Amino acid sequence: MKNQVYAVAAIVDSIAATVRRGNVRPVTKTALMPALALATPPRDAGMAVGLAGSWAGDIALLGDTDRAFRTGLFSFLAAHLGYTAALARRSTPGTRKAVLPIVAASSVGAVVFARAAGPLGKPVGLYALTLGTMVAAASTARGTGARRVLGGAALFAVSDALLGASRFVLKGRAARVASAGVMPTYTAAQWLLHTGVAASGR
Repeated sequence: MKNQVYAVAAIVDSIAATVRRGNVRPVTKTALMPALALATPPRDAGMAVGLAGSWAGDIALLGDTDRAFRTGLFSFLAAHLGYTAALARRSTPGTRKAVLPIVAASSVGAVVFARAAGPLGKPVGLYALTLGTMVAAASTARGTGARRVLGGAALFAVSDALLGASRFVLKGRAARVASAGVMPTYTAAQWLLHTGVAASGR
């Protein structure tokens, strides 16, 4: 039942974001991470930091200004540091060679988005590298829930790439299409990460 509550909140917020119902989103978006916490209470300090940072980022990104974006970016950066610490503790010896292509790809992405972001280039580049580190840490997880963890990390990267593209690269209809994909991929990413880590702790 608690998972259904999160699913409903995610669906409603994704629809509200797509149809641009700004009067609804302060309720739906703010409710997302508390609903996820009720569905899958974090038993790891790093996952708790990730959840709290994500919640702060969600609230900050309700605003449209560069200041709001910067606040949201650093909130999510803190979240990814928490997630990375939690996932690194679940890595298996011998799996870390797999991180090299992910680190290389995130480095390229960091350069591309940093250049596109103009005055926000440095924090955007730093954020992209931090996100890439989290995805790399997820790729080293093994055991129960590992596929969900990696899927969640990968979807997080997709969601943020769509957000970055819609804000800094694309224009008009293309930007709106990319923006419409941000929340569905983000909410699915969070659910996969948290339920995957919870499964690995059983």
